[in-house]
Amino acid sequence: MKTNQLTLPMFPLNIVLFPGETCKLYIFEQRYRQMVEDCLLNGASFGVPFIERGELKEYGSELKIKRVLKTYENGSMDILVEGVRLFRLKTFKDVLRPKLYGAGTIEPLEGGQRIIMNNLQDAVVNYYNSVEDKLTDYETVSKLTIYNVAAALQLSASEKFRLITTPHQQQYLLNILNFRMHVLRCEQQLKGRFAEN
Repeated sequence: MKTNQLTLPMFPLNIVLFPGETCKLYIFEQRYRQMVEDCLLNGASFGVPFIERGELKEYGSELKIKRVLKTYENGSMDILVEGVRLFRLKTFKDVLRPKLYGAGTIEPLEGGQRIIMNNLQDAVVNYYNSVEDKLTDYETVSKLTIYNVAAALQLSASEKFRLITTPHQQQYLLNILNFRMHVLRCEQQLKGRFAEN
């Protein structure tokens, strides 16, 4: 079966954005300023392969530029980007002449799985009701994807990377939720003890 592969301009960074997530990027290097200008001109997206401890990983996020927030006198700029989808990097070239920036071939990953594990559904309902202070029921949770919940948890870039690369995404997310709820219970117990003294 043939896979759907695309070639995109590449900007390796230590970030992972799930579909629909946004963030601000400061663009100052000449090659990436050129990439942003080309993307704006062509309405194109670009790939952000994940970098950890200086090592380029084989997974990343495809991003689109929502808008340029600010342009500075020296040509650098702040841009707002949004995650389009996640991908596996198939090939990567650091510089794609005559351009200054690199490019790579990607294989898009499937969209996030729905929350189907019963104990994960329990943990999500518990977390949203107690920590997020949002009354959430099981029917609502069953419509959420792994990425919806992970985005709400504001995971670190490394945690997001582990999530998208593990074959056991539901269990990984459950472990994170259980750990966060454990930390929260410990904090509440400590506050209770201080209040008693």
